[in-house]
Amino acid sequence: MKQIKKRYYVLSSLALIIFLLLFFLSTFVKNYINKNSEELIGRKVHLTDLSINYFKVAVRASELAVYEANQTDTFAGFRELYVNFDPTRLFGNEYSFSTITLDSLYIHVTRTDKGFNFDDLIPPADSASQEVATDTVPSKPLRFAIHNIQLAHGHFNFLDQTVDNELKLEDITLELPLIAWDSESSDVGIEFEFGERGKVFVDAHVDQLKNEYRVDFEVSKLGLDNISSYVEDVIDAGGIEGYVNTKLHITGHMVETSQIVVKGEASVDSFRIWDLENKDVFRLDQFSVGLENIDVGNENYHFSHLSVVRPTLTASLYKDMTNIERMLLPVMPADSISQEADATADTTETASSLSYRVDNVNIDNGTVVFTDHTLYRPFLYDLKNINVELNGITNNAEQVPVNFSVNLNDQGKMEGHSTINILHPEVFDLEAKMEKLQLLSFSPYSEYHIARPITQGDFNYDLSISMTPTHMMNNNDIVINELEIGDKTQNEPQVKAPVKLGLYLMKDPQDVISIHMPVEGNPSDPNFSVGKLIWKAISNLIIKAAASPFNALGNLVGTRPEELENIPMPYAQDSLSMEQKQTLDKIASILTKKPQLNFSFMQQTDPETEKSALAVAMAKKRMLTEIMPTNNEKQIAAYNERLAALANDDPDFLDYISKTVEGSVGQPLSASCRQLIGEDELQDAFTKLLINRNEQLSYYLLQEKGVDSTSISVATADLRNLPEQLKSCNYKVEVSIK
Repeated sequence: MKQIKKRYYVLSSLALIIFLLLFFLSTFVKNYINKNSEELIGRKVHLTDLSINYFKVAVRASELAVYEANQTDTFAGFRELYVNFDPTRLFGNEYSFSTITLDSLYIHVTRTDKGFNFDDLIPPADSASQEVATDTVPSKPLRFAIHNIQLAHGHFNFLDQTVDNELKLEDITLELPLIAWDSESSDVGIEFEFGERGKVFVDAHVDQLKNEYRVDFEVSKLGLDNISSYVEDVIDAGGIEGYVNTKLHITGHMVETSQIVVKGEASVDSFRIWDLENKDVFRLDQFSVGLENIDVGNENYHFSHLSVVRPTLTASLYKDMTNIERMLLPVMPADSISQEADATADTTETASSLSYRVDNVNIDNGTVVFTDHTLYRPFLYDLKNINVELNGITNNAEQVPVNFSVNLNDQGKMEGHSTINILHPEVFDLEAKMEKLQLLSFSPYSEYHIARPITQGDFNYDLSISMTPTHMMNNNDIVINELEIGDKTQNEPQVKAPVKLGLYLMKDPQDVISIHMPVEGNPSDPNFSVGKLIWKAISNLIIKAAASPFNALGNLVGTRPEELENIPMPYAQDSLSMEQKQTLDKIASILTKKPQLNFSFMQQTDPETEKSALAVAMAKKRMLTEIMPTNNEKQIAAYNERLAALANDDPDFLDYISKTVEGSVGQPLSASCRQLIGEDELQDAFTKLLINRNEQLSYYLLQEKGVDSTSISVATADLRNLPEQLKSCNYKVEVSIK
């Protein structure tokens, strides 16, 4: 009986010990982890709570924090980990978990010049520990099954101090219904937020029997500003911004890893990259790619479209390089020897099964903002509404149609079409037309090359090129209307040829320069250049025209064309001189021989200089009126004779001014005369003078010379906005077709 009681006490005590051990096991484990974590993993770890449910065979750990090496900052942790083990499957020699849930996992990774903040957690490589004993007895496969794997509200933060950049993955969600040793298929879903607005979604399915997988990958509003620091570290850019959107369907084979097929679409929206001076270099509204069927294994790539919407390129040319080259300077090759080696590398073609197709390539409403700083003054020009479309691009296409159009600085347009050969890019045809390009905008170039501005003219150009590897035929039909070259500037011209004279002599009676210029060349020639050939032909034509001894209009009346361009006159002149009438006689003679022409006479003058001269003339008349009677013809004749002979320095006239105008001593004569006449009366006289000149010129040609009224027009220029170089007293003469 005593032995029975003793055995009972032993069993009861053993049961109590086991109960207490199980009851306090979670506390023991928690305290052991908290106290010995640094010895175990080299980091301080704090676990707030650990509980074990022996009936469900489940473990729940709460509020785990793994600290940085400084024992203050947090490296990683989670809010709760729940693991539910299924012991019933052990009878089938299988390890099975019914649930694994991880809530609010967070990891903070930091990179410095010395490495990552987790480097001390990685054990050093030990070759001895890596030796693996060879076991000749075949091992049984591990039988396992894990159900309902879930990660909720995860957070990953990566701070790269080497480039001062921070990446954040927020609200990471992972769902994995099953992983098992004998599972025929498995599914996984991942979702997280990237940056301020970015979202990433992954849905995958794996078929273990067929060794195939499917992945649906979707990205929405993924901000490129998250990687801006890495771009700045590679090139001299101030930064980038924009958003990536993708929706891809990927299928593949787990054994034949090259068997990958991708379908879907991807785009970059609101993209912008700027330089170190915070000036835009390139931006666009959207770049989108349609992936119809990207078959990597069979090297078959089919794109439905490549589309660029509203791209804007800002290009600035300087003496040394462009702003784009300056930004890309860190990645541009600098070794000319290596470049030559690449150029002389073996170019023997190898057989390839590569096949590609792009149904449509489109550039919609593009813009190029160009500035040339290599001239005497900056040249600014905008190419707007750039539209380019290509269709049916394949790896063996011999004719790919290309259509394009562009607005030329709101002062002209260019459009055309071409065909390109993918197999032989050196074979192509091009037809293009440029209409009404205003040449005044190109004055910075003419001032640089010939030291003269272009004051007016429009440019029309029909271009055709047909090229083969050994022959190029280029036809150029150029029409320039009413081209005018201004006065010589103070700068030194880069081209010494008499360009202005040559262009003037090339004009026909309609003030038009027409050039038909075919150009041929051999593209295989190392010195071949289409642009150089065309420019050389044009310059030779201009020089040849400059050497011509006559112009059509000048020859008609035996005078130089320059004598017909302007009718100069002294300031304050109120009637036509004999010399001016002779010029008008020649113009009347030309109109008799060429009745289809129209001459326009535009009166130009410097208003202030004209008024000053007019004030002196009016002051003279006022003085003579006071001292000379004009009651009869004899007196009037004497008056006019005296007025014509009266010089500005005449003592009587100067004495009259000094006595009549208060404060005239010491100031210019013209100022004293303007004071005497008064600005209101002077302005009225100036207006009447301009009108009188126009009326006299019209009367002489129409009434005295009998010219058709439809053949001339007489007007006064906009004197308020007249350029300085045109401020001289004269009539500017233009010739055109009725």
